[in-house]
Amino acid sequence: MGTARKNSWLFRLVAAIAFFLVGILVGSSDRVADLGTEAARAGREARRNVLAKVADVGEVDLRTRVFIENPELIPAVADGFGGEFSMEIALNMFGHDHQPAVADARELTRAVEVAPRTWLIRMPIVNAVLFETDEGNVLVDTGMAPAGPAILDKMREVSDQPLHTIIYTHGHVDHAYGTRGILEGGAVPEQILAHAAILPRFKRYFRLRESIAGYMSQKAEQMPRSAADMVVPTEVFEDRLEFELGGETFVLQHHRGETDDQLYVWVPGRRALASADYYQGFLPNAGNGKRVQRYPEEWAAALREMAALEPDVLLPAHGDAITDDEEIREVLSVHANALQSIVDQTIAGLNAGLRQDEIFSAVELPPELRDHPTLQVSYVTPQDISKMVLKRYAGWWNDIPSDWSPAPIPVQAAELASLAGGVEVLASRAEELAPTDLAMAAHLADWAFYADPESPAAQAAVVEVYRQRILEPSTNTVERGIYLERMVDARGRQLADAD
Repeated sequence: MGTARKNSWLFRLVAAIAFFLVGILVGSSDRVADLGTEAARAGREARRNVLAKVADVGEVDLRTRVFIENPELIPAVADGFGGEFSMEIALNMFGHDHQPAVADARELTRAVEVAPRTWLIRMPIVNAVLFETDEGNVLVDTGMAPAGPAILDKMREVSDQPLHTIIYTHGHVDHAYGTRGILEGGAVPEQILAHAAILPRFKRYFRLRESIAGYMSQKAEQMPRSAADMVVPTEVFEDRLEFELGGETFVLQHHRGETDDQLYVWVPGRRALASADYYQGFLPNAGNGKRVQRYPEEWAAALREMAALEPDVLLPAHGDAITDDEEIREVLSVHANALQSIVDQTIAGLNAGLRQDEIFSAVELPPELRDHPTLQVSYVTPQDISKMVLKRYAGWWNDIPSDWSPAPIPVQAAELASLAGGVEVLASRAEELAPTDLAMAAHLADWAFYADPESPAAQAAVVEVYRQRILEPSTNTVERGIYLERMVDARGRQLADAD
């Protein structure tokens, strides 16, 4: 059995044992919590000790170990992604030859015929779009690196036509990295089209591979080092590109939005729109603090332009297709209005001379949009999007004078711990506050950890407070990833100290 397959088998076995032991050890977590804070903590510690031994047997990596010890985190972290979810894929998006992820993609991918000769290929996390014509197939996006073989399988299941064209809607890993697997499977397109800004995007990824891997919770060794590790476009364009295939017109239209290289694909003869990441089915990912600049205002303009096309079929890169023309126009317009409102409120705050934290804290969607079912907070909040607008139009300073030339964070933390009576006091207060004020509890846990990252009390506080933050229903997808990484860091130090 190969190493990758063995690791996947071990993860599934150990995770299954973990879930079983959780039931034996603690029954319902609510019942344990009812016993009081100390009893609840003791129950979690007993569970963690047993599951840690299980994880040792499985020889899993640290992040997987945290999931095994805290299996209740798995559905929380999976929540917020479109389509099926695979932990193997989520943690190996650049892993072209990571066989457990390839296997999951093949098992979980399906092709849904939304209109004649038009399919939405639903993968874990993301979608691709397939248009069949009399002269060959047009594939819009190729998923993350392990998904290429699964896309090729589905394409061959539904169509006998050869692959003629691949279109990259933008250069994110879940949209443009599966091409290598498609080519290795024997399908070689005549052209690969993308916006010109995708090329400097790829170059930035090569240059910042370790940094980007860290922010994305991915393995740096899986990321491409140069264009030789990528399948780059054969043709790029600046604003708009049209081509004919099988008697049909395909229009590629660029607007900055989630990225500076994003485009949508309009097929007027079918009145079908492949909307890329412009429409996401929830408040869009326009304010991700771990990513480079995003463009909410241009994003809103693209949404209005797409609504004006009056499509009959909407094929998004995340979530379900929509085939009701009135619903399509509504959701595109609603999303445009929401983004524009956030932009306008943020700029008004800047012009009023407010501090940046005062600006984004006050931003909210207007009443007519607040409860719209396609604007629910899943990935980011209106406040996060406002921060992205601030990032574009203001400097790096947050308007707090002491933060212009601040003391180093560990020095600040040590002074705060000293004033509080020690790191242990901060850590204890963090855990005490967690049931009623998780945000403040996280501040205190962070200060304790920055003051002394080797303190067992600080490590324990970080693990417990951020475990609770991940499980808090109001926490969004990006936050959960950030909190998980802090939790993994602290847990790793705990284990190192125990060795």
